[in-house]
This record gives sequence, structure tokens and C-alpha cells, in this order.
Amino acid sequence: MGGTKSSGKKPTYEELEKLYEDLQARSTRNIILQQELISLKDELDQELNRFRLIQEFSEVGLFQESIQDFATTATEYFIQAFEQPHCLLAEYQPDDDRLRTLSTFGFSGITIPGCFTISRLQFREQEGFLLSQRPGLKQQLAFLFLEDALVAPLFAPDGAFLGMVACGQQEEDQRFYNPIDPKDRHAFIVMATKVGYLLHNFRVTEQLKQEIEERRKVEKMLEAKAADLLRSNAELEQFAYVVSHDLKAPLRNAMGFARLLRNHYQESLPDKGREYLDVIWQETNRFNQIIDDLLAYARLSSSRGEEALSMVDLNQVARRVQARNSFAIAQSQARIQVADLPALPAYASRMEQLFQNLILNAIKFTPPERQPEIRIGIKEEKDSFIFSVTDNGIGIEKENQKQIFGLFQRLPAAEAYEGNGLGLSICKKIVEQHNGKIWVKSEGKDKGATFSFSLPKEAEGNGERKREE
Repeated sequence: MGGTKSSGKKPTYEELEKLYEDLQARSTRNIILQQELISLKDELDQELNRFRLIQEFSEVGLFQESIQDFATTATEYFIQAFEQPHCLLAEYQPDDDRLRTLSTFGFSGITIPGCFTISRLQFREQEGFLLSQRPGLKQQLAFLFLEDALVAPLFAPDGAFLGMVACGQQEEDQRFYNPIDPKDRHAFIVMATKVGYLLHNFRVTEQLKQEIEERRKVEKMLEAKAADLLRSNAELEQFAYVVSHDLKAPLRNAMGFARLLRNHYQESLPDKGREYLDVIWQETNRFNQIIDDLLAYARLSSSRGEEALSMVDLNQVARRVQARNSFAIAQSQARIQVADLPALPAYASRMEQLFQNLILNAIKFTPPERQPEIRIGIKEEKDSFIFSVTDNGIGIEKENQKQIFGLFQRLPAAEAYEGNGLGLSICKKIVEQHNGKIWVKSEGKDKGATFSFSLPKEAEGNGERKREE
């Protein structure tokens, strides 16, 4: 068998030349594609590095000690991320509608104003833009001498305008830096958004710190006031001691001599003398009662801590008060109706004094020719009980209904009745010690009155239900 010869023809010169051109075109396209891929890879690397810097700033910026440190860090990261030589960060001041320069980078040799005016209308939307696209804004920022820059507004999470950031280049920088790429606006607004949120957090934290500091000052002031009150209470106790010993001793002597005069020499005195002796006797007894009431009022504060807060059945309180004052009730023929009262946290002795003062007050200020009728009522509200003591006495004019709880306040209509104007002051003190309020209503003279007071269902600082079911 012999070998076979190739039957194909050799390519012509023209065919070889065409084949060469095809191969050369393919090679050129591959080179171009490779260059494009390299360029795309560089852009992606640059973008990834930029977002890495933005993410890094989010963590670093969060832990800055002050606004100034935060602003300086922010401008440095803008410079690194967007590879521009100049950056300005400014915060909006709503009080004077201006921007305050927080931080700058790269502006050597020029003076940057501490505050400047920029219309907020330049930042109507949360988007970045090129400074060259806003001639009006570029004119307002002429002191920066920027030829072009990336610009973005700063907004709080709630959309409130916080300021602006600009990062760009001056005319002489264009020899060394590429023109600003409009495609960088997206990344720029991302970083500006992070700056705005962190700036907002810093301001909120500053405000909280200031409020905490002010609260601490108030607490210190309250502590000082509490110390003053303790000293005042101590002085009050000392005053009570002085009154009870130093004042009452000479008063007792005067009352003793007045009693001797009445018992042994009254008949030998002329009519005028007996009249003067009666006045002395009445006034010394009145003075003695005033001292006793003042002591009782003072002891409400000084001895409060001696009695523990406990559940007090006010039905039993009302019964004890009526039993203790049965003679006065019987003598006046007073009719007293008491509703079914609750039990609540209170100071038992204070409650007895409160009910006694109000009941005896109702009896005392009823005209002698009228039988006293007293009704003690109760109304339940969400967090408190409203008690009422209603009488058919001399009544109170509307213009006098607020002042009667003051010390030594006696109304003109009450001048004909015994008393020194301290009974209702003591009632007010007791109610306020129980975190309640007291007030009076009356239709006017000779139309009776209703004294009402509120007491909480639960003790302050104690969440347990205080009423007995």
C-alpha cells in the first residue's frame, strides 16, 4: 500500500493576509476587553474601598468623645474615601438660621468663617450633587475657592435639616486630581447620611447629658433643701419646747393670780374692776389655747416620724371621735350621719384629729338656736377617696373660701364664736401629709358648708392595694 497525497490547495497570499487581519483584530479586541476589565476591576476596587472606609467611619465616628472630634474624623474620612484635597463640614443652627463650621480639611492660606448663611432651599431633597451644577450655591461658598465639589445635605432620622458637607478641589488642584465623577454622588450621599445620623445622635446624647447634669444639680439642691428642712424641724421642736416651758410658765402664773382674784376678791371689786378681771381671765385662757394649738400644729411636722403608716379603718376613727366628744355632741343636740367609710393607709392619730376638728368645727359654727346636722360622706374615684363633712351652719362667703385654711384666719361672720383660726390650718396640714387636698364649698352666709378632702387609696411608693375589701 502506498501513501496518499493531500488533495488540498495551498492558501493564496490574499487568504493568508485576510487570516492575519482577523487574528490581529481578535487580538486587539481581546486587549481592549482586557483593559476594560482591568479598568472595571479598578473601579470596583475603588468603590469597595470607599464603602469599606464608610463602614469603618460608622464604627469609628460612633465612639468619638466630642462633637469636634467627630467632625474632624468625618472630614478626614471624606478626604480618604473620595480622594479630594478639601472638605468642609457645617452644622445648621436653627436659632439664627445659619450654618456653623464644625470642621475643615486642606484649606490652608484662606480664612473660613465660623458661621455663614446658606438658604435651606438649596437642600430640598436628600441627594448629593456637584457644586458646578448649582451656580447659586457656588457663589455662596465662594470663600472656599472650590472649582468643583461633591455636596450633600445632612439630615436627622426624622428628616430635620442638620447641615451640609462639601468635598472637592480648587483650580490649582486640577493638575493633580482627576475631574470629579458624577457617579460618586451615590456613595457621597450614603456617607453624608451616616454623618447626619451620627451627628443627630451626638446632639441628643449631649442634651441627655445636660438634662442629667441639671437633674443632678436639682437633686443636690433638693438634698440641701432637705437638710435645711431637717434643721428647720429641729428648730421647730426647740421652739415648741421654748413655748411649752418658757411662755406657759409665766402664763400659768398670770392665770393663777387671776383665778385667786376671781375666787377671793371679785366681790370687793367695783363693777369696772370685775369687768376688767373677766377680760383678763378670758384673754389669758384664750392665749393659753393659742399656745396649745400652736404646739399641736408644730408637732404635726416634728413628730410625724414617730408614728408608722398603717391601714386605718375610718369607721372606727369616726366612732372614737364621737365617743370622745360625746358631751359636746349631746350638749348641742347635734345629729351626725356617717356613711360606710373605707380603710386606707394613714397615720391613725392624725385621722382622728382631722375628723375631730371638722366635726367640732361644724358644731361650733352652727347658730345656737339651730340643731346641728352633720353628714360625713364618701365618693370613690380611680386613685383616691373624696370625703365630705357637710353642716347646716353659718356658711362661708365665696370670696372667703380659699383663705380660711391659713394660720389665724378668722372670718367676720365667725368673730362671735370662740376659736383662734388654727383648727382648719391643722386639717390642711394633716391632709397634705397624706398627699391629699382639702377645700370648702358653700352657697354663702347662713347656708351651711361642705368641707371636702381627698386621700389616696395607696401609700406613696407602695403598689399594694390599701383598701380592705
